Amino acid sequence: MIHKNLLFLTTSSLAANPRLVKEFEFLIKFHRCTVVCFIHQDWSETLSKEIINRNPTVDFVVIDRKSKIFLTLWSKFLHKFAILINPLFKQNSTIAAFASNDKTPQVLWKVRQLCRQQKFDAVIAHNLGAFYPAIKVTQWQKSHLQLDVEDFYPGEALYFNKAHETDNRHTIMQFSFRQADNITYASEGIASECQNAYQIPSKVRQSTILNSFPELDFVKPQPKSERIMKCVWFSQHIGSNRGLEQVFEAAKLFPEMEFHLVGNSNSAYLERKEIGNNVKLHPVMPQSELHGFLETMDVGLALENPRADINRDICLTNKILAYAQAGLYILATQTQGQQAFLNSLPYHAGLLLEKDLKDALFKLNPEFLKIEKKTLRWEMAKAFSWEQEQQKLITLLN
Repeated sequence: MIHKNLLFLTTSSLAANPRLVKEFEFLIKFHRCTVVCFIHQDWSETLSKEIINRNPTVDFVVIDRKSKIFLTLWSKFLHKFAILINPLFKQNSTIAAFASNDKTPQVLWKVRQLCRQQKFDAVIAHNLGAFYPAIKVTQWQKSHLQLDVEDFYPGEALYFNKAHETDNRHTIMQFSFRQADNITYASEGIASECQNAYQIPSKVRQSTILNSFPELDFVKPQPKSERIMKCVWFSQHIGSNRGLEQVFEAAKLFPEMEFHLVGNSNSAYLERKEIGNNVKLHPVMPQSELHGFLETMDVGLALENPRADINRDICLTNKILAYAQAGLYILATQTQGQQAFLNSLPYHAGLLLEKDLKDALFKLNPEFLKIEKKTLRWEMAKAFSWEQEQQKLITLLN
């Protein structure tokens, strides 16, 4: 294998982009890795710093927007100006990229500096805001371009520039796909949606890489000394449009069960809800701690709001994969992505909700919660662990 100099780009923090972290932590074994990312003074800061500290051989180029005030303000100005002239340049990829994300100009400025200092053999862009800067690197240095499509970005709910932002995202995606050498997708549903929506040159190598986790993160299930049935849900944030209303209602009907929610709490949202004593709130956890915590649970709640946006219906979240790898019995909302995943497994991993969570818990067969069944699910899930999925990266970069 030829040792290469890889450049990873993201407009996110490391803690908010675990897929990126798993990729460079694997590829650093074979290549030199430089990672351009952001640090945010929020729940992700401590976790991001822990990731940096445990990867001393990776070159991190961390952008702190608060310490780089001038560049941050300039980037935000370009973003606002691009939105202003957006109606006049609807198909312009530069205008679309700057109007879509106010961090894109800042990443572009940083990679221009890096490219003056060293030559990169390949650039791997994670999330839409990083696509345009990655393309510029390949134009300047004739580098190999790999795009990671973790979500179907034009299908996500919009919060700004609603008249043009969906078209901007389509423009960025189509422009980027034409320049790419490799494209990786986080689910078959996202791959299918992209392949139907865009013209992708035949030379482009495409692969679906599940956002699973190392199998060593999940220890073999052990018998429980207590008989309390424990359900768990986790995400970066505990808030609206995540199906949590079903949890609060179910908790009232099943006081003998515990419902554990892990994430950064939205206090304004929670204050409006009537939450029982059997609903346990936990802060965001480091990945290793979270996976150990899941082992103590019985049921994993993969609750989604498929009406929130198209992407939510076709994506495959981290949580359903983690539940499966921990051996938990899964209760999942009927989204296209989750239905396809559960149906693809050669064993019974859980149920799709026919009505709601309350109904599913009433019908839940306790046989599926026995330690023998949990252990079997844990063992079978090794087939799609990160140890298996990460091998596809080696094939693409050779």
